Amino acid sequence: MWWLLGAAAAAAILMVAWMIKEAFGCRVVVEEVRLDRLPESFDGLRLFFISDIHRRTIPQRLVEQAAEAGGADLVCIGGDLREGGVPLERIRHNIRTLSRIAPVYAVYGNHDYDQSRVELDKLLHEEGCTTLVNEHILLKRPEGSMIKLCGLDDPITERARLAQALKRGEARDESGLFTLLLSHDPNILDRLEGAPVDLILSGHTHAGQITLPVYGPLLRSPEILTYLRGWYTLEDAPGVVKPRLYVSAGFGTSKLPIRLGAPAEAKLLILRQRDGREA
Repeated sequence: MWWLLGAAAAAAILMVAWMIKEAFGCRVVVEEVRLDRLPESFDGLRLFFISDIHRRTIPQRLVEQAAEAGGADLVCIGGDLREGGVPLERIRHNIRTLSRIAPVYAVYGNHDYDQSRVELDKLLHEEGCTTLVNEHILLKRPEGSMIKLCGLDDPITERARLAQALKRGEARDESGLFTLLLSHDPNILDRLEGAPVDLILSGHTHAGQITLPVYGPLLRSPEILTYLRGWYTLEDAPGVVKPRLYVSAGFGTSKLPIRLGAPAEAKLLILRQRDGREA
């Protein structure tokens, strides 16, 4: 009898240790994604995407892994840079660390509103991080080609304004531009209403954070059940643009610093033109 209790206790300790290891893992997943409307001059653009940092401190080894994978042209943060109680200096450290990879662009998530955003805005501005709050910028090549990088304010707290984020400038023609959208909530894919968005990068779900065999994620929110992690395509979108969505498993955790079946990740996406001969 006692040996059974001892074995159960040992198994429980090993399980908790494994869940902590998954929560504090540091891995960069590299993937090429082929896109129909990507301009030739942007073929090979490298995006380092990280989301849901929450309470974590980003280690230097993440920068080293990004460099070993070939580096990046820009860093995109998909929201939840923090949560309530996270000291500002930890956020400053994280932004400075990510800035060693490439220039940083960020959108806000629901937990970024756990406290006043005023001090967070000031800090990000001081550290050279560009926040995209229902707005966009144009990424340009020397010969004149451009793509649009849009950012939504947090959809979960009903601050997102898609039409405002996509609105073209009065003095320039942005019709037909390849469009990359950062949105913390992946459910934005269902609310595009024909907007010509090519690629969406999201987070929020943590890939369930605790995901069991057969049953799936313990948390059963609509976002998690619909867009758990990985790639999704809006095949029935009106028009010629079929938006593709990538949902990150996230780098940090919510509530408890544990994960199971959903290891922490950062993603290095290499954008490629789709060969016309491909399906």
